[in-house]
Amino acid sequence: MIYDIVLLPTSAACNPKQRLVADLFRNYDKRVEPFGPNTTLDVTMYLTIFELSDVDEKKQVLTTDCWLYLTWMDASLTWTPEKYENVTDIRIPADGIWKPDLRVKNSVEVNNQISSSVLNNAILESSGNVGIPYQVILKTSCYINVASFPMDQQECQMKFESWTYHGYQLNITNGEQGKASLSEYIPNAEWELISFINDRQILHYPCCTEPYITLVYTVTLRRRPLFFLTYLMMPCLIITLVALLGLLVPIGSGEKISIGITSLLSMIALLLVISTLLPPTSLAIPLIGWYYAINMVIVSLSIGLTVFTLNIHHRGARGHKLPRLVKTVCFSFLARILLIKTDLPEPTHEDMTLITSHDEAMDVDKPAPTMTEGQPSGGNNVVDVLNRLLHTVEKAMDLHKRRITTQDSLDEATYEWQQLAIVLERALVIIFLIVILFTSCVIFL
Repeated sequence: MIYDIVLLPTSAACNPKQRLVADLFRNYDKRVEPFGPNTTLDVTMYLTIFELSDVDEKKQVLTTDCWLYLTWMDASLTWTPEKYENVTDIRIPADGIWKPDLRVKNSVEVNNQISSSVLNNAILESSGNVGIPYQVILKTSCYINVASFPMDQQECQMKFESWTYHGYQLNITNGEQGKASLSEYIPNAEWELISFINDRQILHYPCCTEPYITLVYTVTLRRRPLFFLTYLMMPCLIITLVALLGLLVPIGSGEKISIGITSLLSMIALLLVISTLLPPTSLAIPLIGWYYAINMVIVSLSIGLTVFTLNIHHRGARGHKLPRLVKTVCFSFLARILLIKTDLPEPTHEDMTLITSHDEAMDVDKPAPTMTEGQPSGGNNVVDVLNRLLHTVEKAMDLHKRRITTQDSLDEATYEWQQLAIVLERALVIIFLIVILFTSCVIFL
């Protein structure tokens, strides 16, 4: 046991890495940057997107899980490997050395510094090359243009710059030119990553003459619309078609207006669901908003035209005659185009009706027959009673005939107006279907 206790300190003292760390940091001060007053330090940054965590449309924030690697040369951290048993690199906690103060320029968090709270190790090489790997969750602001939602494509940027050093002190460059690395990217279920391009910008501010370097990484995303087409667009289309079917519901069912109103309320409820997904912006109306607005207008028009066709259906019961021009256009041309068979009754000739009515009026005003001279006096009372009875029967028959004629005319007019309502309903349904298909193709194709 005593041998083990004495052996452990001796082994530690003989560890070449421990001697190396002790020699390197004997006079090292992490508060002092590793470059002189007239020199520039080259810092290279590599950025790899590991996962696209979230795109918050309401807050307009892009959240990404990234792997980041910073590398630079520090002359104070060089050594000769032969003096330390050919140790060419070591790992030490990153908090023990000087690090460039790179920050995320467009971060939405208060602590926008790259170095996170997670302890990271720095890789030191004998040549003085220093590298620090980070795995960070970046939350950056991103303007979300919802004009084409849910068929939209967004461009978001992540900007990195030094907070206190200008370009003459820190020369920050991208590790990869052009397209950034996507070797470890995990595909997202809602967004498709189209491109990931890096750029280097040199900015001059009015306050300072020195240049300031910013590394810009542009992420181009395209939304996968299948979810929204299935759960938002398809229900809207089905509700609109159900509302149009209300035009074809028989009037006797009493459900024509209620179907349209129910459909309109359902579309408003779906529109409220959509409004919770998008930012409250007045700069653009989403594509899906236009689609819902058009369908709501169509449903509202179908309700109004349903009331119109109901009035037409009951107009004949009030004794109104169908105009000859309307009858010719709707029954001779429109009904044939729509493949509607109309069995209209044969119209009664108006002149014959007037003559019959005149004769009936004359018969009504004709005085009852009386007994003439030369007739036997004994049968005067019987003949007179028979004549009066015959006259009463004729008047009753004439009145019944006029009633039948009037009722037939009213039934004929009612039937014609009902047939007109059927033709108009069929024509409106076809027109609305064409409008719905046209708008759907224009908006989403």
